[in-house]
Amino acid sequence: MTRKSHLLTLLSLLCIAGGVFLFYITMPQQAVTDEVQITDPQPKQTISPASINAIPFIDLEGKSHILGDWKQPVLIVNFWAPWCVPCRREVPALIALQKEYETQVQILGLVFDSAENAASFATDYGMNYPSFLAGSQISMYSAVFGNRSGALPFTAIIDQARTIRFTHTGELSLSILREEISKIL
Repeated sequence: MTRKSHLLTLLSLLCIAGGVFLFYITMPQQAVTDEVQITDPQPKQTISPASINAIPFIDLEGKSHILGDWKQPVLIVNFWAPWCVPCRREVPALIALQKEYETQVQILGLVFDSAENAASFATDYGMNYPSFLAGSQISMYSAVFGNRSGALPFTAIIDQARTIRFTHTGELSLSILREEISKIL
């Protein structure tokens, strides 16, 4: 190797090292923290209980509601879609849970599809809890309820003080739902 090629190699290595250094010092520290919070058994509440009660929902018939309309001690907000296979498998557990805890728990479905598709699915499956259209509010709902990944299904369990006590990405079984509710009731 000639002296010129040695200098070019050294300069290339310095550029690579400098790029790696710049990447690490400019990378937001929050990204690391967010990953840890996803697995936190007690999710961080980023919105006040009064604000959570004011979260707007539009039902499948186009009527407006707010979260505060429901007075049950436990609210379960479940993000779902008719085309989502794990969501379809999870719905029977949610139906059973709503029936079992009808005076203490209210499940609120947040559907990522059209009103027509959601209503057809709800009828076919015999859903005994209301669903609401995510529509253009997807980002707001995901931020409020802690669905950082944007995945479906996603479930947030909220206590009577309207604090989010549990979040889960993916399908939940009836036994896990019962276990989490028993920690609150």
